[in-house]
Amino acid sequence: MTEIGYYDFHVHIGEKTSGHDLADDFGDLRRLTERQPNPENPPLLGIGAFVTERPDESLSDTYQRMNQKAARDFGKAVQWHLTPIKATVEELYPLLEQGADLKLYTTYRQAGLYSSYEKIGQWMSELSDLKTRILVHCEDDLIVERSSEQFSFRQSFDHSLRRPEIAEDKAVGMVLNLAVKHQHPVHIVHVSSPVSALLIKEAKRSFAGITCETAPQYLLFNEERLREKDAHRYLCTPPYRKESSRGKLVELLQDGIFDILASDHCSFPDELKDSYKDDLPKLPQGIAGVVTLYTSIYESLVKSGKISLQQLVDLTLINPKELMQGMQIS
Repeated sequence: MTEIGYYDFHVHIGEKTSGHDLADDFGDLRRLTERQPNPENPPLLGIGAFVTERPDESLSDTYQRMNQKAARDFGKAVQWHLTPIKATVEELYPLLEQGADLKLYTTYRQAGLYSSYEKIGQWMSELSDLKTRILVHCEDDLIVERSSEQFSFRQSFDHSLRRPEIAEDKAVGMVLNLAVKHQHPVHIVHVSSPVSALLIKEAKRSFAGITCETAPQYLLFNEERLREKDAHRYLCTPPYRKESSRGKLVELLQDGIFDILASDHCSFPDELKDSYKDDLPKLPQGIAGVVTLYTSIYESLVKSGKISLQQLVDLTLINPKELMQGMQIS
């Protein structure tokens, strides 16, 4: 029998982000797993979830606690993405041997998440025997810093100016060079720039261990959404891009550039975001997406004939399942 369902490889859940509890936990996803096997609105079969090192708990202990919670409350497959702050390779090795991978950031210096390109290369070198896949959030921190100095953050639309596409393109290029140099598997998350997507396409010719994802928000909306009423509720990183970039991303999706679709689900209550609407630098950024990952693309791109149903199945079922099993996507 053909499997019907979808996987979301990029879900922030059950953690604190930006100092705030996320709006949902693993038990909140259970209802998605109980959907009937309907090709228009299928059940959720598994997720990729994040474990970020905390100052008051070892990364291993946080992982164990979250893994137990997911098994009890969610009950479906979970691929764990670990973000070390101070943890060493030696500390993480047992978890990586079990199949967990890494998630690193080339920005968010103030939040303590930043990894330099040199540090990412060091991780690749130290994990050369395991070849643990490294997920990377790619925005060049120096470009973001300079752009943020140039543009204030008074309106939601300013977010697009403060985190420009060129910051993503620079970081993607640097990380791809490291992946090719070390022949180390990397997965570039939430690609929002067509230039970055084309850089990934070119790098794959040199090394087959490179994969990438984009998210529905970058395919279906442009930066004008950040001029709408309650636009602060739509703030996420990377920000929405200009219409020409959005249209080009859809064309690249049609051409098979992206290995998977993933939501980058990171949900906060509207009332929490509303409390910071007049102090945008402090507003927690992220949007919900795991519920609509499949259905939004089905309604907008499959029904319109822009991609086939089989393409959507490949992007949300076949390919992410293989990534979660450590299998190479052909």
